[in-house]
Amino acid sequence: MNPSRPAGSLPGALAVAPVLLLLLALLVGTPVAPARAADGDVTVELVAVAPTVVGPAGTQRVTARVTNPGTGTVTGLRAELGVGWRVVASRADVAAWTDGGRGVATGQLDLPLDDLAPGTSTDVTFELDVRSLQLGADAEWGPREMSVRVSDATGTRAVLHSFLLYDPDGGTRRAGRTAPDAVGLAVVAPLTGPALDPAAPDEYVDAVADSTADGATAGRLLDAATNGSAPLSLAVDPAVVAAAATSTDTAANTWADRLQRAGGADVTLLPPFDTDLAALAHADVDAAAVADLTDLDVLDTDWTPPDTWDTRVAWPVGTPDRPTLVAATASGAQHVVVESGARAPASTVPSAVGTAAAGGDDVPVVVADETLSALVAGTSTDSSTPELLQHLLADTAVLATQAGSSAADVDVVATLPRGWAPDVEAFDTVLSTLAAQDWVDVSPFSRLVDTEPGTTYAVDRDAVSDAELDPASVTDVVTTRAGLDAFATVADDPAALTGSAHRDLAAPLSVAFRTDPDARASAVGLATAQADQIQDGIAVADRADVTLISDAGNLPVRIRNDLPVDATVTVRLTPDDPRLVVETSPTTVVAAGTSRDAEVRVRAIGSGDVTLAVEVLAPSGVAVTDPTELTVKVRAGWETVGTAVIAGGVGLLFVAGIWRTVRRGRSDRRTTGEQVTEAAVPTGPQHTIPTDDHPEDRAP
Repeated sequence: MNPSRPAGSLPGALAVAPVLLLLLALLVGTPVAPARAADGDVTVELVAVAPTVVGPAGTQRVTARVTNPGTGTVTGLRAELGVGWRVVASRADVAAWTDGGRGVATGQLDLPLDDLAPGTSTDVTFELDVRSLQLGADAEWGPREMSVRVSDATGTRAVLHSFLLYDPDGGTRRAGRTAPDAVGLAVVAPLTGPALDPAAPDEYVDAVADSTADGATAGRLLDAATNGSAPLSLAVDPAVVAAAATSTDTAANTWADRLQRAGGADVTLLPPFDTDLAALAHADVDAAAVADLTDLDVLDTDWTPPDTWDTRVAWPVGTPDRPTLVAATASGAQHVVVESGARAPASTVPSAVGTAAAGGDDVPVVVADETLSALVAGTSTDSSTPELLQHLLADTAVLATQAGSSAADVDVVATLPRGWAPDVEAFDTVLSTLAAQDWVDVSPFSRLVDTEPGTTYAVDRDAVSDAELDPASVTDVVTTRAGLDAFATVADDPAALTGSAHRDLAAPLSVAFRTDPDARASAVGLATAQADQIQDGIAVADRADVTLISDAGNLPVRIRNDLPVDATVTVRLTPDDPRLVVETSPTTVVAAGTSRDAEVRVRAIGSGDVTLAVEVLAPSGVAVTDPTELTVKVRAGWETVGTAVIAGGVGLLFVAGIWRTVRRGRSDRRTTGEQVTEAAVPTGPQHTIPTDDHPEDRAP
């Protein structure tokens, strides 16, 4: 829709038409230099635009800085301010104008510049009476193209493209009434840490502590999240906060306290160690394993997040596909942040909060606005803040105008890249200025994601990045973790065995390792080797073959426990021959660092050599030792036969003794009965033991 001219302006317009045609003819084919020209050429940059929004009777002040980076003095320069009268109606037009592909705007003011010595700059300020644009009260609300061209006798030396924001009600009692309804805007940055090397976990803590220092990445992010009228929201890796909170570095502790302070930063939680969910998805890891690998328990610390941090998000890198969205849901994320690649219906003005079909479900997604994200990311330095701000104002103004045609509220999200650190002052200037406008409602990210989904998005069926951890390595990590968990049930508290191992197995799955695949491969190898070493902590002691000569008995199986905790195990023997029956599978507790025999009751029903497979099982039912065998020489009945033989031998000896005695007969030296009688008659004095019946026998 083209703006109409005020009544009575047509004659004036016709009068200047030949001049405008001549000017346009001169501009056609004129090369337009960018605001930042090649090395050695003149450059021009925006310093200030005031007021932010101007009305029909207002004055627009524009200050630009012209710099001579060359080695020679530049003379004869002039600066021209150009402003177009036609409203910029689409975001594509905003981007095209900013990129410098559409020449310069209609010239309005032209000022000479002082000579510039090498390496010097000069500022030029234009004061434009908006009435000269002949934009009446019925002109459309919105941005107009604005340019500053620096030229000399040879032609254009540099061009700056920006925007003038026009409100037909500006400066009147109706100011702002023409502006469209506000769009919601949230700006969120991921706060993630370095890759954790299982060989040096303390170095991870030190690196986190360093990043929390003043001026470092995490320190600047927290400043931007807690300062200003429109602070930054943070999606936080809990491993970073846990490391800072438990560090011996007091500055890191202070940073963690600030971050966790009630009423402070707006925080949502990422999976621990910023899990690369795409790698899990493309290795076909099941939902239960994804949940285990992204659980807060992998932190191996007593730290827990504040209760107010109750929103969990997943943030896949780049363009996530459907399997990645499914994996993100399995991680416990309530929303999936999609940086790029999500497609909305062409006929709608998309809202950031929506759904995407994946795995047979509608997955909640938060789709980033790529244009706004790139612009806000530019606040990492303050060199181009005014230009960036005008671009943001123009883009959000057009967005708000387009959203006015939507039946539902429209919200947008600007996401920042991992590792991004803002210039805090520049960021605060940009966000605070945006928040002050009628057409933008800057909100915390955690509040925005709780709104009703407004758009149905489509994502790619498959999108695999070469930077992901390969499926074979992911599978190795997952199966090792599952085996370790089953083994760890031997302990009363399995976490006493798995704590650091869980952390080390989760670490190689971090997005941070994408930039160092060699270190990631080493981390996978070390983490799985350490987990395997834990599972080697229980063994069956070697012993010689056993001979069983009775019909039943106990076979001792010696278990050695090299773990730092007591282990509860069950011993199960399986014979390869039915001549030996195993009657029990005893469960025993083997103290840490000791050995103990488990007595297994067996019964023999025949003789022969029997091989027994020995299994030592955890309470989970998995074997906790390598396969081993025990050979038993079964000699059923030998005990009875041996007893009978011995008893028979004793009986034979007894009979032989009797026969020998009888055969030898009476000896000549044997004493006769008469000799015995004679020997029994006393020959000396007799003494009678007195009794109560014969008291006279008592001695006087």
